[in-house]
Amino acid sequence: MLRQLNGIKWVVCCSLLASGCTSLQQNDRSLTAYEQTRQQMETGVYRPVSYEGAEQTEEIADHGFTLESLSPDSLNLQFLNATGRGPNPTVAQQHFNEAQQLYAKAAARNDATRQNQFAQAAALYEKAADRWPESALQQDALYWAGQSYYFADEYPAANQQFELLLKKFPNSKYLDAVEARRFSIAMYWFALDEQDPESVLEFNFADKKRPLRDTHGNAARILDRIRLDDPRGKLADDATLAAANAAFRDGNFIKADEYYTDLRKSFPSSEHQFSAHLLGMQAKLRSYLGPDYSGTPLDEAAKLIEQIRKQFPNEAGEQRELLARSYAKIRLANAERKWARAQYRDRRSEFRAARIFYEEVAEQFADTPYAAQAQTRIGQIANLPATPETRFGWLVDAFPARDDKPLMTTNPLDAIRR
Repeated sequence: MLRQLNGIKWVVCCSLLASGCTSLQQNDRSLTAYEQTRQQMETGVYRPVSYEGAEQTEEIADHGFTLESLSPDSLNLQFLNATGRGPNPTVAQQHFNEAQQLYAKAAARNDATRQNQFAQAAALYEKAADRWPESALQQDALYWAGQSYYFADEYPAANQQFELLLKKFPNSKYLDAVEARRFSIAMYWFALDEQDPESVLEFNFADKKRPLRDTHGNAARILDRIRLDDPRGKLADDATLAAANAAFRDGNFIKADEYYTDLRKSFPSSEHQFSAHLLGMQAKLRSYLGPDYSGTPLDEAAKLIEQIRKQFPNEAGEQRELLARSYAKIRLANAERKWARAQYRDRRSEFRAARIFYEEVAEQFADTPYAAQAQTRIGQIANLPATPETRFGWLVDAFPARDDKPLMTTNPLDAIRR
């Protein structure tokens, strides 16, 4: 592999021969690769890998000074080379092998030293990844570093390694397994924050299971990353629903509505479609701010109720009372909106316009309390003038009506020209 990095050429010739994979327990050959990896994650099973024939030759060429020489990556590489910690496949393989041995020992233990050994293995995996950038070994090392940190109960460190893996290898063979692990971390953080909430300004320096700060926010961010990193993955719709539910619990109904809407549109075959419709309807209702604001959430909530009854007849039957109450709330809110418009015209003594709105309330929302009030008010304003009397009428009369001749019959520019 030939790579040129800011004036320094590294020629890394390697033959990657995967040794026979062993594990602490036999895997069922009928399982898919995804299911096998999930099984490994839950049981601590590891797959040793060897990279034989790793050799490194250095070829330093002087290309002169360029602006690229001052880039952070270039300076960092020069510093690592100067301190003897630059890319070295042989050293990387050694670190990786040592990490595998520690991981195997930790997986076989059930005592207090288990977590400590997993943490040591993770540190070695990290070193292995750093010493052979952009290689198959780095991909494996980053994945197992995340796994090791996870079993060491250091979830922020585990997530950091998983995110670094997906940043360097977006189409990684571990993608499904990594997203499953990150999803479990996010859900754990949500549950932890619900049981023991913390302020967004509070810092955590003792518990390695939770982030430095803002446990809830970090959990939500992981779910967003899962949706963005693998939008068609196995957990994309689950992450979307979990993010929506978290926003709903927080009272952020507008954000929850966005997530539920995305779930309905982007994942039409998802098993969560009914939940996305039902909870989305409630999110829209709760995001409605009152008669002085837009009534769009009410209209959209009503449409969702209609869709639920058509698309999910069985589930709609189970939620009959909830749907009926929600529909009644929508009608009451719409009646209130119309009543507020009538009241506004009424206060301005625009009784003809007010009467029109009162009549609409009485006819369209006869099943609401506003209908009776509207009928009463219609009778009270029946003989009142349609429009209010014009104030300062003498001043208005001083000006000509629209059909009268204008006050100035000539163009003012004519006087200037003369």
